[in-house]
Amino acid sequence: MSDYLYAPSLYWFAYRYREGLVVADTQASSDQTLADLDWVKQQYKQVLSPFDVILSSKWQNEGRTRNFELLKNPNLEEGRQYEYFEISAQNLEGFVYPQSLHDSYGLNLNLFCPENKGADQYPIEDLDKLNPKGCFTPPKTPPFGYLGQTLLLTAYLDKPRPSAIGEFEALARTCWQQFFKVQTVSSLPRLYRAYQFLGGYLYEYGNPEDDLTKNPFGHLLIWFFFEEETSLILQRCYWELPELLLYYHKICGSFRQSRDFYQNADTIVSKNETYLQQLNKNYLQNRQRDTLADEQLTELKLTLKELLATSLRYSQQLRNLEYAHNTIAINHKNYLAILDQMEQLAQTPLEAFRVFGEKEAVAFQEQITADLNYFRHGSGLLDTAINSIRGLVEIDQAERDRLLQTALATSRDKQEKFNQGLQDQIQAVGVGIAAGAIVASTSGLITHSWQFPSREQFWLPPHPFILALLGSALCSWGAWLWAKKEIQKRRDISQANSTPKGISTAIATDTPKTPLNPAGDRLSVSDDKKE
Repeated sequence: MSDYLYAPSLYWFAYRYREGLVVADTQASSDQTLADLDWVKQQYKQVLSPFDVILSSKWQNEGRTRNFELLKNPNLEEGRQYEYFEISAQNLEGFVYPQSLHDSYGLNLNLFCPENKGADQYPIEDLDKLNPKGCFTPPKTPPFGYLGQTLLLTAYLDKPRPSAIGEFEALARTCWQQFFKVQTVSSLPRLYRAYQFLGGYLYEYGNPEDDLTKNPFGHLLIWFFFEEETSLILQRCYWELPELLLYYHKICGSFRQSRDFYQNADTIVSKNETYLQQLNKNYLQNRQRDTLADEQLTELKLTLKELLATSLRYSQQLRNLEYAHNTIAINHKNYLAILDQMEQLAQTPLEAFRVFGEKEAVAFQEQITADLNYFRHGSGLLDTAINSIRGLVEIDQAERDRLLQTALATSRDKQEKFNQGLQDQIQAVGVGIAAGAIVASTSGLITHSWQFPSREQFWLPPHPFILALLGSALCSWGAWLWAKKEIQKRRDISQANSTPKGISTAIATDTPKTPLNPAGDRLSVSDDKKE
């Protein structure tokens, strides 16, 4: 196997949102600012400074439009606004072509060795010169709205193309090892897929589902050519490649975010299921008929508030999942549309790029659809927990109200019995006082001589004491009867005066009236019919 490459060329594509809605974990980053033109300048400065290259073109930011070129090259009056440069010290040439693509910034840079096949061999050990100071290494902490980057390394191999595609995989991995200057190839991302592509071999490293924490090198492509025609095909469709890779990163980024939303929602569902089991055991299956203790009722109310907040967070996760699904669906269509354009320009199928559009992008959407169907049952569990707690609280509150009403009724009965007993006692005391007063008022007559009937005088008039006692009792009874009637009469008058006037008026109004004739006399029913 050869240790030399011919005409190596490096293509760098980096992307970040510049506007629009970006759904992400707001706690993951305190900086929620999207990219601006200063960020674009800083990125180009980072990758060009190690080569001592300074751009001379003017920058422009046409914020009113979604698709525009960021450079204004005075040497290019028409056509694409890119800037060409040369690095004489390393015998390198290149160009930069930054764009605004829809809602994102797309950064594009190319470095290449102007060599011909079969001449001027390029040692693999020198590939790190294309990445001085690791300038093309993705950021360890990606900024907010960062979509990712792709590095495409192309090179000719001066040998016949082998029939087995895996024969050059070790060479491809060695190239990336030298490019990033890592100690072992095991630290590099694993080979994801290998393609027979346009007469050459294309090796793809990095799982689309892995973020920068799992794969700190980003999306890596290395393409070995065996014929000059291959590079000519790439040139015909190259200018559409940055947009195609933008949709690739949007699809992959949305799916990676959906895994976080899935995990958050699944955690909520698991906790809710655990709590439902405890709720069912502690309350729903508890046959104790006593009302809940104050501590239990307070705990249930607090739990209800927590579940309502949890339900809101859960709904947000489902909304985010649906947003990720829609984002993937939209960018999937855009990916296939721009791929069709590239194939028309290349005048040949681009199978390697079509695999992603027909497999991964479709699988991502199907996975999120399955997640949403699963989590809809989770919404039902949350609703069940909330409704169960509400039911327990309402039932307990109703039982407490019933017991309170019973206690109040018992208290009223006791009060009424107490009042009745008090009234009876007052009446008894009044009767005793009255009787005592009568006896006291007639007691002076007791000393009169008492005469009893005899044979000589069979009938005698009653004793004065008895006459006085009977007279006093009769007067008391008459006074009581008169006072009772007067009190009842005044009570009836008071109740009649308190009757609302609207009732008597309404009764009077309901009485049918006989109509009057023009002379003011009342008409009989027969006269009315004649009229």
